[in-house]
Amino acid sequence: MSLQLQPQPTPLDWPSALEHLLEMLPRWQHRNKSPILQLCIPIVEPDPLDWLQYQEGVTRVYWSDREHQFQMAGLGAALQIKGSTDEVMQKVSGWQKLISPNTAFLGGIPFHNSTKATQQCGNFQQAAFVLPFLMVQQDSNGSFLWVHLAQNIDGASTTQELFDLLDRLKSPSNQRLFDSQRISIVERNDAPNLVDWSHSVEAALSQIRASHFEKIVLARQSHFQLNKSPDPFDLLNQLRQQAPHAYHFGWHDTQGPAFLSITPERLFKRKRQNLESEALAGTRPRGQNAYHDEQLTHELFHDTKEVREHLVVLRFMEERFSEHCRVVERLSHLEPLRLKHVQHLQSRLRGRLLDEVTDAQLLNSLHPTPAVCGLPQAVSRMQINNFESFDRGWYAGPVGYVSKQQSEFAVGIRSGVLEGDSLTVYTGAGIVEGSDPDREWQELDHKLRSWEALLGNPP
Repeated sequence: MSLQLQPQPTPLDWPSALEHLLEMLPRWQHRNKSPILQLCIPIVEPDPLDWLQYQEGVTRVYWSDREHQFQMAGLGAALQIKGSTDEVMQKVSGWQKLISPNTAFLGGIPFHNSTKATQQCGNFQQAAFVLPFLMVQQDSNGSFLWVHLAQNIDGASTTQELFDLLDRLKSPSNQRLFDSQRISIVERNDAPNLVDWSHSVEAALSQIRASHFEKIVLARQSHFQLNKSPDPFDLLNQLRQQAPHAYHFGWHDTQGPAFLSITPERLFKRKRQNLESEALAGTRPRGQNAYHDEQLTHELFHDTKEVREHLVVLRFMEERFSEHCRVVERLSHLEPLRLKHVQHLQSRLRGRLLDEVTDAQLLNSLHPTPAVCGLPQAVSRMQINNFESFDRGWYAGPVGYVSKQQSEFAVGIRSGVLEGDSLTVYTGAGIVEGSDPDREWQELDHKLRSWEALLGNPP
């Protein structure tokens, strides 16, 4: 059940909103016996990510779309679930029946189920979603504070935990102080290194020539030892300036590492029965000036290997759309997507979903795309486990939000796992016939530039 307080003449500032909540919550809870209670009030609040980076001590999660027209910053956990993708999505689907259509669960899903227990992937070998206690949401209608409270549901947080959180937020002394020291790299190590990478690419090309698979995407971990332990959402806020035209996602439990992603790639966006997605594959760096930039774009569009790699992804997406949609159309074909440090080939799709198609079905069908896995999907997915010495965790997995009214997931590339002063950043490159190990290594470095521009160069 959702309850919205009587509209205020003007949105409330943050201290007034907290006082209002503490006054209203006991009456609100007494009047409503629904399993999940919701309350929404308009607020005057700065950017949600600015707000989130000064909080600490509880679960934090952040999402922004590529256009920065829709942002959500969640604090605490009214409900949280971790487990296999299927069981988590089934549980979230059941909870959604108890809440309003536009209430979102935020979270992520691992690239695949792996038995490799690596320190860097931390807590991200399982799917996890959360309904935050408090969520600051900003869209074209303004800023709103959502409050969620679960009652008589196994695993739900208690009412007292919500009151404790609100009391803590009232005290500025409980908020994290800003650290002005610049982040810098003490040491960097890549896994695999260039020699091992070249061996893997050559081995993959041999299997492609033997027709074992058409394409495979291989990933690299870049391990950075930093000069300090930055707050994850302070780091994400700075990364947002380096990669403004991207999805921005962050997740941090009170225990364990944080996952951060500045990804340009949409997996899907569903608004009621309307579905959108894209093929994003083929990469060049941005030019040093406008003329050089156009040269690189022209080179990208006329590179047989890059176009082939892109069309593999597009064909896959159109086939999967056809399975779930009554109508499918291309919104664009082979257009440039120019980001701050790199540019890609992009083709956009739109479809009208068949009745009863669920978000869980779309996730199972569309993930992983050939842009982050390969083709055929099952074979390349298995071979990735053989080629890579580490578990990907949420890297290249779906990250985003689900609600009854609409859902959106990005592909968790250009991502990193931060634990204390240790940061592991993941990048990947598609291997098809015509790939060159050294060029693919350079592509990995190009995709790392948003992170390196923030961190600086190692000594």
